[in-house]
Amino acid sequence: MAHTLNMLTNSVEMTLMRKGSRVFALLGKATPTGLEPFSREDAARSWAVTSEYGCLRLERLSGDEEVTGLDLFLPSPFSYNYGITGSGEAPELTRAVFGLLPAELEELVNVLRQGSFPVLGYSLGNTKCSISSCVIPGSWPHVVISNLALYGNVVSVETFVRILVSSLPQGQLATRFPALQAVTKQMMKLSIARPRGIPYNAEILSLTPAEWVTQK
Repeated sequence: MAHTLNMLTNSVEMTLMRKGSRVFALLGKATPTGLEPFSREDAARSWAVTSEYGCLRLERLSGDEEVTGLDLFLPSPFSYNYGITGSGEAPELTRAVFGLLPAELEELVNVLRQGSFPVLGYSLGNTKCSISSCVIPGSWPHVVISNLALYGNVVSVETFVRILVSSLPQGQLATRFPALQAVTKQMMKLSIARPRGIPYNAEILSLTPAEWVTQK
C-alpha cells in the first residue's frame, strides 16, 4: 500500500510525489531562511516548494499526495547530472520534474554558446533568477549567461526555456540549429505547461501573514 503524505511519521524533502496523473517533486517547506523538511502537519498550512516540468512553485498540499519513495539527486561541484534515483522510468520522470534531461539542457547551452556563455551554473546556496526573480534552491540546475553578476547573470531553467521558445520565430533556432529539433519539441511542451501553485520567490514569503508561515 502506498503511503500518503498525511500518513508519514518522518518529514520528507527532495522526494517524488504523485496525485492522480500528476507527478512532481516535493523539495521541502518554504521558510524565510530557506527550505526545511516537510512534515504531515505542514500540509494545508505551510508553503510546500514543488517542482513540475522544471517550474519551481509554492503551493498548499492537501496531505493525500502519494509519497513514491523515489528521491531526487542534484548537480554537484563535480557533475551537472541530475534526476530521479532508483527508477527504470527515470528519463520521463526526470522530465516531469526538471523539464529537460541533463543531456538536453547541456546540449542546449553548448549549441547556443557564443564565446564563454551561456553555461550550466552551480551554487551551494539559494540564488535568484535575474529575470523572473524566482528563488533557485541551492544545487538546483540553472544557467549562467555572463560573468557580470552585478547586472544579473543567473537564469532559471524555466525562464531560459520560455525566452527561447518565445524567440523561436525571430531567432529561427530550428533552422539555424537543426540538431536542436528534438530539444526544441520538448521545450515547446514545457512552454505550455501550467503547473500548480505560484512562483517561488522571497517576496511571497515576506508578504504572507506570519500565522501562515510555520517555522518549525
